[in-house]
Amino acid sequence: MNYNPKITLVRVDAKQATNKVSESPLHKLLEKIRKNVDNPDLHTLRTNVRFNRPYIPRGYERLHRIYPTVRLKKTEDGQLYPSDYSDLLLLSAGPIFEEEKLEKVKQQTKVLPSTLAAFVGAGGRSVKILVRITLPDSQRRHNEVEMEHFFRKAYEMASSLYTSLLQVAVVPAGIHDGSSPVMASCRLTADEAPLLVEQVVPLRIDGSEPIAVTAIPPSYTASDSPAGYSNKVRALVDFLNQRYDFRYNSIRGTTEYLDKRKAYWGWRMTDLRFINALSLDAREAGIEATPKEVMTYLNSSRIPTVDPVDRYIVEVMGQWDGHDYIGDLADCVRTDLPQWKAWFRLWFIGMVAQWMGYNRRYGNSIAPLLVSPQGWHKSTFCSQLLPPELRWGYIDSLKMDNQRLVMQSMCEFLLINIDEFNSISKKTQEGFLKNTMQLATISLKRPYARGIVQERRMASFIATSNLTDILSDPSGSRRFFVVDITEPIRMESPIPYTQLYAQAVAAVRNNERRWFDDKDLEAVMSHNRRYALLSSADMYFHNYFEAALPDDPDAMWMTATDIYDYIRHRAGATAVTESLAAFSRYLSNVPGMEKTHTRSGNVYRVKYTGKR
Repeated sequence: MNYNPKITLVRVDAKQATNKVSESPLHKLLEKIRKNVDNPDLHTLRTNVRFNRPYIPRGYERLHRIYPTVRLKKTEDGQLYPSDYSDLLLLSAGPIFEEEKLEKVKQQTKVLPSTLAAFVGAGGRSVKILVRITLPDSQRRHNEVEMEHFFRKAYEMASSLYTSLLQVAVVPAGIHDGSSPVMASCRLTADEAPLLVEQVVPLRIDGSEPIAVTAIPPSYTASDSPAGYSNKVRALVDFLNQRYDFRYNSIRGTTEYLDKRKAYWGWRMTDLRFINALSLDAREAGIEATPKEVMTYLNSSRIPTVDPVDRYIVEVMGQWDGHDYIGDLADCVRTDLPQWKAWFRLWFIGMVAQWMGYNRRYGNSIAPLLVSPQGWHKSTFCSQLLPPELRWGYIDSLKMDNQRLVMQSMCEFLLINIDEFNSISKKTQEGFLKNTMQLATISLKRPYARGIVQERRMASFIATSNLTDILSDPSGSRRFFVVDITEPIRMESPIPYTQLYAQAVAAVRNNERRWFDDKDLEAVMSHNRRYALLSSADMYFHNYFEAALPDDPDAMWMTATDIYDYIRHRAGATAVTESLAAFSRYLSNVPGMEKTHTRSGNVYRVKYTGKR
């Protein structure tokens, strides 16, 4: 092999907690990939990916990471920095779910003469492609800003070419957040037949003309357009990417943007107003671009797909230092409820497990209901539960009577705060909400979709109220546990989100209990009785009857109709506002009530009270 470049490899030394940097000739690296097919950690990882299991084997994190584009060195304090650049790009094509298509895509890469090598990614759902390019002259290679711009353009051009050829999304490997593509990388993988091309023609990026480099220009004119553009599409794409980073948020199912000039704003959804503004900005810069053309780019596979939740989980995984940060967060809320910390822990771990895909049969079906006077910072506490990176996943303005919107939001958000819980209608609380909170998957028909699909639920619930008599459904009260707050919530120090969520992820991976068992549910329902919104049936039944024990000499069997008519006769025909059917359901949920079925229908064991 005439061309055998050296590739930078980085491995984390677990004992010393430092990075080990080395280099390997390409042909030796491919041989290592070929021999790695029996690696048990990769086998476990691919099995987990195939069956949609979210956890990652611990040994996988110790595998080398491959950096083909940049040569890395270490500072005295162990930090990595780029010392030079190579003429290689690392692209990732996928996701690809069929094994036969993986091999087909790998072989298809040979059609482009710039392909040097291709192999299956560590997760078994992508093809990694090594592409050779032409580098600028040595003088320009010492300009870090100019090289950053050069490689952004190189990766953009190569991604476009290979996407068109392979008909799958092709992006810089390992780059999901708009960071520098020179750091494109992947884990050391396994492939029994990696592709290696002997004769390669480097992909020419920008000719011999220097690249016009500015920071983030306040204005952009046609003369600012980098050389080498053959049409307005290339000019438009570069214009947009100079000002913004884009990503397709796979959870929300929409493209988002990050304004480089105002990065502190965070990621925002692209809407019609934003698209129209981009079109106008481009026209002012001398680039003819209609809103439709801008929308076509923003809704294409050229925008990298990102699962921000999965990325955050992987980032915090394994970082917990052993302290109880979940307990510290619970301590911010002062309450007389003895089980508060234990129940909050179950709920919080259940929320993270929901994100990680562990709740496959039932969703995180119980939620805290914070009750206090107005101004005690309940909503502030709820909004601060998510880390800044995931704050887009919080919503507190959802109309619970809009069932379709609620179901959709359960797939697109991470935490739903039912603010002012007391404003929810009795019908919604007793029917829709009670049943919806236990779902693990949601049946949805997306806009413009042809059919209904099953999507994984992501969101958990939390609720707030200023009133104490708020639970209208005796049987459904187990969906919430009421937390009567005794003093304003104080969060005097910043929440250590990394440690907080690292602890929750560790608990999920260690199979710590995250659900309410029968004993917990019984305690929840017993606790919630004092917060029940008494119905007319509840008030009048206990005025005249109570559930009786089998050995009680005053016990008798009565039908719901008999009890209903007796109360209406004693208290007035309009006393019980519920229908007979609703009254029967109420009787079935009276604590300690025994019923049996007879030819005359269901009968209940009751006795008269002293108010008879």
